[in-house]
Amino acid sequence: MVTLTSRVRPPWEDAHFVGGHLVLDLTNTVFDRTLPAGEDVELLRSPSDVLSWCLSAGLFDEAPEPPASGLVTETRAVREQAWEVFDAIARGAAVPPAPFGALLERAGKGLRAGRADAGWAAPGAIPAALALSAVEAVFTLPPGRIRACGRCGWLFLDSSRGGRRRWCSMSVCGNREKARRHRRGLTG
Repeated sequence: MVTLTSRVRPPWEDAHFVGGHLVLDLTNTVFDRTLPAGEDVELLRSPSDVLSWCLSAGLFDEAPEPPASGLVTETRAVREQAWEVFDAIARGAAVPPAPFGALLERAGKGLRAGRADAGWAAPGAIPAALALSAVEAVFTLPPGRIRACGRCGWLFLDSSRGGRRRWCSMSVCGNREKARRHRRGLTG
């Protein structure tokens, strides 16, 4: 259950959390990965967006005060590094060393910063926790079950029995794809 505070109003719905893992859901905080560069697809625009996403994703139970600076930029950097890593895994490629190394470094900095003493308000604590979760996921998620949606490009953990899930969500992308195929069949 999401606890609302006066500082945070989660705009996030269940449809934003279809990845099956915290880090895959983080990579999906871009509206549509298949749109051309330059399109406005960013869902993490402000510190409040980052905090409300973390709250809705279950990273913490109550939203802390936003850190002084850098939260949005650092969180987006972790997201894009995690995207590079898990997109490669979804395609059956090797884990790219540069973004994986950056995630390791960011996770290590967060641990050295003494996050346990300062709590979530410590500079870099949230991005470090997300980076640590990404590193852990590389070693714990089954690589053959990490997929990219054929319609929007979002990443997800395929937990279907047969391992043949193709869309991030059957109710959104799956339905749209079936409707597109149906329309194509009617016209041609």
